[in-house]
Amino acid sequence: MAIDNFAIEFKGDGKTRVIAPDSNSLDITGDLTMEAWVFPTATSGSAIIVNKENSWECALQSNILKAAIKAAEWAWHGGGEVPLNKWTFVAVTFDKKEHHTFVNGKYEASRANQGKIQPTDEAFHVGWRPCCNNEPFTGIIDEVRISSITRYQKNKNFAIPDREFTPDDNTIVLYHFNEGKGQKTKDASKFKNDGEVDGGAKFVKSKAPIKFAAVELRDKLTTMWAQTKAYP
Repeated sequence: MAIDNFAIEFKGDGKTRVIAPDSNSLDITGDLTMEAWVFPTATSGSAIIVNKENSWECALQSNILKAAIKAAEWAWHGGGEVPLNKWTFVAVTFDKKEHHTFVNGKYEASRANQGKIQPTDEAFHVGWRPCCNNEPFTGIIDEVRISSITRYQKNKNFAIPDREFTPDDNTIVLYHFNEGKGQKTKDASKFKNDGEVDGGAKFVKSKAPIKFAAVELRDKLTTMWAQTKAYP
């Protein structure tokens, strides 16, 4: 039974990643939210946070949060600085008209991009993409959630999440990464888009500033423990 909050550490070497096979649930064509806690330790060029190639992705580019969503166009746009060596909450939303970027709950930028997202047969990745020299992430990523809804609104700030997400009907992927060991991470959503921790990526204890529920996987116990993590 895990009683610590864990995350995944990526080496930025083009090998470390989390990968989940394509599924119908990942073929999001309408509203979309991508979000995660990130702790980058280096950035050079582009550092992928999440990716479904030729469909949707977000990344840090020279420490700026950007996204590419294949509707009217497939190009990087965004805004909001993400510092090195500090936990930061990042989010990207798409409402079939524009995509928007948010850093630590603050609305940062928008880009017109009207239409439906084009689905693909590509796998889902965290910290890596299957083209363009992989654009690997260097650092730690925690609490990845992909949703088929626009959870945050243009021109509106929101409170930074202070606890683990709980899945709802709009949750497509939710990785807590609290397994703490092994090569598998479970998707807490009903779609079970479980991921493989691959290429030397590894579980590490997380200091993301969130409360988390520490329960044994597949356990029906209702007893839960909450622990608050502070910035390193």
